[in-house]
Amino acid sequence: MTYVNAPIHDLLIRIKNAYMARKTVVKWVVFSNFKIKILELLKQYGFVKDFEIIRDGNKGFITVFLKSVDNPVDDIPEIKFYSKPSRPWYISYKDIKLVAGGKWIGIISTSQWLMPAHVAKKKKVWWELIAEIY
Repeated sequence: MTYVNAPIHDLLIRIKNAYMARKTVVKWVVFSNFKIKILELLKQYGFVKDFEIIRDGNKGFITVFLKSVDNPVDDIPEIKFYSKPSRPWYISYKDIKLVAGGKWIGIISTSQWLMPAHVAKKKKVWWELIAEIY
């Protein structure tokens, strides 16, 4: 295992690369509660099929199960990162735009944990825009 400075970016890029390689499983993702919350959002909006937490002593790993790619244009997600470890991207609820007209998902980290952009806009909460996935 290597040390990753941006673990959320690593998770999302590994999922995208697996889709591009037509894989159905991403293994040995290092466990964190933040990654679990992101995977729950991705599962809720249909970007991943399921995920499983594997405990190995004190360490935890995540296995992510992906959908099969039938149409590469529609099935492979595009990811646009905003926040980085060196530069967080804060946004007001007034400035939140619906990603692809509300068709896809923007991930926002708020004081109420993680939520999609359209839910944060309705609740009038703001904080850090992590990424948009479409």
